[in-house]
Amino acid sequence: MADFTQYNLSQLKQLKARVAKEIDKRESEKKTVLLKQLRKLAREEGIELEELLDMAAKPTAPSKGAKTTKQSPSFAPQRAALPIKYRNPNNLSQGWSGRGRKPGWFEAWVNNGGSLDALENAAQSRARKKPVAAPSSAAAPATDKTEASTASPADTLTVE
Repeated sequence: MADFTQYNLSQLKQLKARVAKEIDKRESEKKTVLLKQLRKLAREEGIELEELLDMAAKPTAPSKGAKTTKQSPSFAPQRAALPIKYRNPNNLSQGWSGRGRKPGWFEAWVNNGGSLDALENAAQSRARKKPVAAPSSAAAPATDKTEASTASPADTLTVE
């Protein structure tokens, strides 16, 4: 090995760049040679290398007894959205699958004495029924989203 103490900083940086360039060149050459060898071996077996690579890229079902490793969340496959189990009768565009954190409108409904059955029915009959505010002499119709979402179950009627 060479004694690097005789080089100044500028010379060491130039040497580092040349070494990195040589490493990249040799890695590239080695990969090219290996790729040629693999293609030759595959052709001798009557298979194209690309065909093997495509096959290796597709996931296969694990065999019985094989251990599976859990992938990190960033590589997890996308799941389909869960069906809506509960729907806000005051705003049918708001729904909840029943999993995860409870939405505010759901908690307000339950805290005001509403039943889960009413929310399930609203989800099941979204297309058939439309919400109608119950007539009240003391209260004006709610125009704000927060007022509509916190209305008590007794304030809402459904008409078929």
